[in-house]
Amino acid sequence: MLKTYYGEWGTGKLQRLPYLGYHLLLMVLIMVIIIGTIFAVGAAENFIGGNLAETQTMLMDKFGFVAIAGIMVLIFAAMLGQINILGKRIRDMGLPVLWTILGIIVISLVLNIAFPPEEIAISAASVQSADGSATAVAASTTTASMVVQIFDMLVFLCLVFIPSNAFGSKNRD
Repeated sequence: MLKTYYGEWGTGKLQRLPYLGYHLLLMVLIMVIIIGTIFAVGAAENFIGGNLAETQTMLMDKFGFVAIAGIMVLIFAAMLGQINILGKRIRDMGLPVLWTILGIIVISLVLNIAFPPEEIAISAASVQSADGSATAVAASTTTASMVVQIFDMLVFLCLVFIPSNAFGSKNRD
């Protein structure tokens, strides 16, 4: 599995179904790591005494640099694996890998500039409890533009549905 994600940079090929499987496996592994980190912080909060802000401050003081460095290494490893299987799939389709990946990046950047991400704000009314304290909930999140999401989906569907050697040289004897 590591050879598929991190080996055969210039020569490897990956057909449609293996590409889909390796892509989904990488996404599941990333989600497991994110959810595991959230659970670990929650468990630490529970062990320390229940104050989330105090727990986060303590964890940041003790493990801040190590945690940030570890997260950066995991992000870099995931990106490297994703780019490698993307390149193998593009090579299997018969397209030039470097120019195709650069084209996808340039088109994605242009679409992100032309259709910037949207910020969504969510607010909740304040709630008064029996002891007289009030609580208000507000959140804000950023989501990609629908045009960018459609482009990303089309690229993924092309990688999954275009057969092997569709753009390669055809031997006509």
